[in-house]
Amino acid sequence: MRVWDIIGKRRWGYLLSLLVIIPGAVALYTSGVNLGIDFTGGTLLDVRLGRNASIEEIRAVMAGFGHAEAVIQQSPDRPRQVLIRTEPLDEATTSRLTAALRNRFGGIEVLLAERVGPKVGRELRNRAITAVVIGLLLQVIYITWRFRSVRFAVTADIALAHDLLLVLGVYALTRKQLDSSFVAVLLTVIGYSINDTVVIFDRIRETLAQRIRAPFPQLVNRSILEVLPRSLTTGLGAMMAIAAIYFLGGVTVRDFAFGLGLGILTGTYSSIFIASPLLVEWHNWSERRAGRSPEASTPTPAAEPAPVPFPSGSRRNRRRR
Repeated sequence: MRVWDIIGKRRWGYLLSLLVIIPGAVALYTSGVNLGIDFTGGTLLDVRLGRNASIEEIRAVMAGFGHAEAVIQQSPDRPRQVLIRTEPLDEATTSRLTAALRNRFGGIEVLLAERVGPKVGRELRNRAITAVVIGLLLQVIYITWRFRSVRFAVTADIALAHDLLLVLGVYALTRKQLDSSFVAVLLTVIGYSINDTVVIFDRIRETLAQRIRAPFPQLVNRSILEVLPRSLTTGLGAMMAIAAIYFLGGVTVRDFAFGLGLGILTGTYSSIFIASPLLVEWHNWSERRAGRSPEASTPTPAAEPAPVPFPSGSRRNRRRR
């Protein structure tokens, strides 16, 4: 039976990550990310229409002004009252927009029309960065306590940083809009990725406790293959649910579903091809520094003493006869 040598081919995993992270980092440096109105500010319209209208009808009017991605909220008990959040609009564009809504829906009453300043965006951005940093620090503390080893915590956190960079890079490349829900995406990425990594690390610890005589990279590879069906099944199930949200949930949740799907994909990938291989790299570096061969087999437990035989005339030996 052929065994997949994931650890032996780990540099291909590094290369695949770099092929996504480097273009994403270039896009982040050159053009940045497409920040939504939650971060940059925008125009807020609260209007009461002359007749009932669906969100799709309102979005069609917004698309005529180049704002199909506007956030549109409708009150359940007041279907004619609509809240529209979009990119900053000048007074002339706002007047043309309200006129178009008036013509389409038989009149309009503007209850509120104001611009949300960038100060709110800066506060949200700072809180998002603080939340992500605190999440990473808590992960280091938790894994260090759980596995009684700093190397497990550091490699898991490097995998988390890999996931965050990859998600940000893909958003920069695809020009997906970042709004307040993106903070939830990042925290979900951290939670899902660390969960999958902890499962694999726990199996590695159990395999090491068995004291199997084999090199450390082989033991890690064996542990990955043992939990690989579980990781793939869990990730596939989550991706199917998110795909349904992406295609059937409407425009307003599409970017959020895209971020969740990307986070689950990268979290599953990094726990297998980044976190575990980095654990092997750390082990090999420690062994070389100590003057030992990284490919040496793990030590076997000391031989147990042979059992003391019963005297020939004992009751137990007579029973055996």
